[in-house]
Amino acid sequence: MAVQPVGIVANDKPLGIFSPDSSLSERDTDVTAPFSGESEDKLDYYNTRYISEKDEEEFFSDAERDEDRIKYPKGIPEGFYVTKQYFVPPEGFVNLTTNGSVGNGIDRDDINRLEITAVNVTLPIALMLLDEHTYPSQSRARKACRKGHIMIHRGPLESTTTFAAEKCSRGKVPDRVYPGDVIGYQVRLHGGFYPGFTSGTRKNDLPFDLPVLYEDDHFAIVNKPAGVVCYSQRKQGHGMMTVRAALPFVLKPPRRGTLAIMRRPASVHRLDKPTSGLLLVAKTKPAMVDLTRQFVERKVRKTYTAVVNGIPDEPRETSISSKDASEMGIDVGAGVADEYCGEWQLIDHALDDKSAVTVWRPLGYVKSMKAWDGVLTLVELKPKTGRYHQLRRHMAWVRNCPIVGDSVYDGGGDAMSLRGRGLFLCSNKVSLEHPYFNTHVGRKEWNALPDQEKYRNGIIRLSKDGQTVEVHATIDLPAKFDNFMNNEQDRHDKFNGDSKSS
Repeated sequence: MAVQPVGIVANDKPLGIFSPDSSLSERDTDVTAPFSGESEDKLDYYNTRYISEKDEEEFFSDAERDEDRIKYPKGIPEGFYVTKQYFVPPEGFVNLTTNGSVGNGIDRDDINRLEITAVNVTLPIALMLLDEHTYPSQSRARKACRKGHIMIHRGPLESTTTFAAEKCSRGKVPDRVYPGDVIGYQVRLHGGFYPGFTSGTRKNDLPFDLPVLYEDDHFAIVNKPAGVVCYSQRKQGHGMMTVRAALPFVLKPPRRGTLAIMRRPASVHRLDKPTSGLLLVAKTKPAMVDLTRQFVERKVRKTYTAVVNGIPDEPRETSISSKDASEMGIDVGAGVADEYCGEWQLIDHALDDKSAVTVWRPLGYVKSMKAWDGVLTLVELKPKTGRYHQLRRHMAWVRNCPIVGDSVYDGGGDAMSLRGRGLFLCSNKVSLEHPYFNTHVGRKEWNALPDQEKYRNGIIRLSKDGQTVEVHATIDLPAKFDNFMNNEQDRHDKFNGDSKSS
């Protein structure tokens, strides 16, 4: 049954993203708008098929075959595997005759024209004789040869899992086969990667590393490196240098039985090109809808860490306690250093005529000969809203301490000397509700899991009241953060004879 994709709408903007152009991003998110999507029960996501039954079966079959590629003999060239074998009988094709039609779409004219005998048969004719269902016509058989799917092994195999490379060649339409030869049907298999993406790209060939921090059949969390865009906009020509292009090659497809699968995984939100960090990815339509809803309802809580130029002011009138921040819906649990947990700074400054709220605190200071006031500050930032460039603009415009490397908002001048290593902003923590394990069906499945799998890597846990399955992911800051701050401190000490500041 064909079903139109259902999205979530906030302020007339589609947030249930099912295409790159409608992604939830900092630029077009209005998290102050009430959730106006229909309820899960009404839409009945988990009992609705979003692709045809035939396409769904093809997806799971291809994915399972790819995952089991080690069971198949290797084909030609590298990356191809033989998934089906045809054996030419030792006596040849004795059913061939020169009297009238021989069936299988082959007639006497074919035999005479091609000079076919029982022991000397063209490759397309052999395929038709060996598998008339798959190759009902010569055109179908020729097409398989031209696409590189057919391989010929001269003589018998030494074992059913070994095709001797020196005896193999890719089958071509004019090739002949003889008694004892083995014909193989080969396809490119990636090994767990999404089926249908057979452009020749392999994980090791990707132009950047995209680590997977967490993954199940419904969604994943990946660590986006700085300098990579999430999606390539029209005519931008990023090619494979996008998260969208890389996802099918680093994530595993959902297992058979997973409902409402997406043929291609898609990120639920975006990070700016120069920003690194955690990115949520949906693998099913219900997960996409649920995660988008959580962004709209502010249930996804993100933490960023940045290095800013100078010492940000901490006015008493904008100081709030952890309790105050928590009551605002901001996750301010124990952070990097316990002594900072009690006090936070609030920035409530509208951007583009919309409410924008950020809570932040300093984590440490180092001296720098290039920084304003001679100091760089490591800060932790927790956005309540998601305006375009909110963190970058709040620190630059409200606290007059732009993030190091921000060529858009650092004001130029002396700050340009700190641009050489990119933007020092990383989304290093995220908390959310699991998009599947909190549904009626999903919770039963989760309860049945063994504890080792249920609480894998400490990322999944139950809420304090035991009612909600939560996901809490944290990554270390990129190495450039420590390297940069240590180098700046060392350079300052070398020329001034000071000891390091903490």
